[in-house]
Amino acid sequence: MDISLYGHLTFDRIFEDFKEYNSVGSIGNVWNFLIKINSKLKINIQPTAIGEALVLVNKNKTERTSVGQLNIKTKKPNIVDSKWNHIMYINELPDLSFIFDIKKGIISADLCKGKAIENKKVFQYIDYLFISDEDVFMNIKELGKLIKGWVIMHYTGGSVCTDGDEIFETKVSVIENVNVLGTGDMFAASFMNEYLNSKNKKLKEIVVNSHKEVTNYLEELVYEKS
Repeated sequence: MDISLYGHLTFDRIFEDFKEYNSVGSIGNVWNFLIKINSKLKINIQPTAIGEALVLVNKNKTERTSVGQLNIKTKKPNIVDSKWNHIMYINELPDLSFIFDIKKGIISADLCKGKAIENKKVFQYIDYLFISDEDVFMNIKELGKLIKGWVIMHYTGGSVCTDGDEIFETKVSVIENVNVLGTGDMFAASFMNEYLNSKNKKLKEIVVNSHKEVTNYLEELVYEKS
């Protein structure tokens, strides 16, 4: 298997001003972008929690906020050997013990607003931790020291990456008047695909290419609606 997706799968009710539409969020966002950019990927979906979210999007300010009940139903997943294992919203999962059962492949995870992680031992198993600047709960460099690999903090205009010692920033053009919902998940999906298909595995290059892919996609959306 190329990629296994664990964690939250949500039913999202989304409002742009007074326009409402429904979507599959969390794991759904990552899966959707992965198959858009690489239809040949073999993807295993193993939700450990199913929930609902209410999302408000402000395209004019490129902002979004949400509330949700993420753990309406929960289960322990079946672990499938994969080149990459990505876990959604680890700070909201009631049981993280399955992470210790993942024996093969890279492990990445992301965080969302909400609870703090009580068992920080899990950080020692995570190669890449994705987090939005809105959700940062401690100094990013100190957080990098807790992680096995790298913290990747993404924001509207780029990202900051650190392993606790080295730190570098990547800046990108901000696309105006676009729905930013799910762009963090798109970036994570693009990063996974870029890494798995990269020959040299140079982190800076992978980050730059991942941002470019998401930016190009957003530009196409704006062009189609213009």
